[in-house]
Formats: sequence, C-alpha cells, structure tokens
Amino acid sequence: MDAQSVLYVALAIAALLLSIVLSIALLAIRRNMEQLTRRVDETLRQVEMTAEDLRKTNASVREILAGVEQGVSNVAHFTEGVRALRGPVDVATMVLGHTVSPVLVNLAGGLAGVKAAASHILERFGRKEERK
Repeated sequence: MDAQSVLYVALAIAALLLSIVLSIALLAIRRNMEQLTRRVDETLRQVEMTAEDLRKTNASVREILAGVEQGVSNVAHFTEGVRALRGPVDVATMVLGHTVSPVLVNLAGGLAGVKAAASHILERFGRKEERK
C-alpha cells in the first residue's frame, strides 16, 4: 500500500466518522427541539387556560363591581333622602322642644300636684277617722 492509498483510506474513515458524529449530533438536536416544542406547546396551553381563568375572574369581578356600584348608588340615594328629611325632622324636633315638651312637663307637674293634693286630703280624712 502506498502513501496515497493510506491517505485515501484515512480520509474515507475520517469522512465516515464525521458523518456518524454529525448524525448523532443532529439526532440529539432534533430530540432537544422536539422536547422544546412539547414544552412550548404545554406552556401555551397553560397560558391559554390561565387567560380563560382570568377572563372568567374578570367577568365575576365586573359583576361584583356592578353590585357594589349599585349598592353605593342606593346608599347615596338613601343619604340624599335622609338629608331631605332632615329639614322636616328638625322642624318637628323644634316644635316638640318648644311646645309639646313644656306641655308634658306642666302636665306631669300638674299630675304630681293633684297626687299630692289627693294624698294630703286622704291623709286628713284618714286622721279624722282615726281620732273618732
């Protein structure tokens, strides 16, 4: 075998080894790409599910906020009604304070006076009967 034949055989073996190494490397790269593709697909599915959950949650939150806004509106309406009623209530309180309350005090005083008088009269009649 001459040197040129040895060189050709060495080059053929090197080319064969290079093709085997490249095939193994390409197969590993392909396998890694498939794994990455599966992981990306799974991640996208998770993102889609999360987005759907967020959409449902957003709808629920909007319903809750609508209820809260309605409640706030009702409270505001009630407060306005109470404010509107406050004037007549203040007038009624003043009327009670200046007219009805003194009348009740005078009536209570009168009743106390009548009771005292009746007690005094009964006591006087009771003493006279005891003396006899």
